[in-house]
Amino acid sequence: MKTVTRRHAMQLIGATGTTILASSAAGATEPPARNSKINCEPPIPSKASPDSHGPRELFAVVGSKGDLKRGLHAVSSKRLEVGVYEVTFCRDVRRGVYLVSVGGPGYDGTPLAATASVMGRATNPRAVVVFTTSLTGDQLDCSFPLLVVCPDGYA
Repeated sequence: MKTVTRRHAMQLIGATGTTILASSAAGATEPPARNSKINCEPPIPSKASPDSHGPRELFAVVGSKGDLKRGLHAVSSKRLEVGVYEVTFCRDVRRGVYLVSVGGPGYDGTPLAATASVMGRATNPRAVVVFTTSLTGDQLDCSFPLLVVCPDGYA
């Protein structure tokens, strides 16, 4: 029986792992595309210019039913479907940054263990769409605070 050194064993393991990885990658298929009904409209061009000033910091606290609990420069909010909300502000927010987290609107209870994500609204330059999901990825209605910060001098 031939003696195998540690170095030779590691080379064999590396070569075998590379072969297995290459064969599994060749047989892999792309994940199915999600058919989103919410934000699939064609985008509307922004009319932002350096002369259109507005508030820099905007925020909204939205309840699980889509009601606007409180906010700064937030005009409205509504629930579009389970776990999907639209929040509208008083200015164009396309050049801003959006930050959202799951959390209750007040001091009572414990927030749900969930996640939230946000993106701009394709058909409304003053709005964003917030998606809330459980930790397993299922859409879930829950409250959230949202912060939008826009650069100075731009809408």
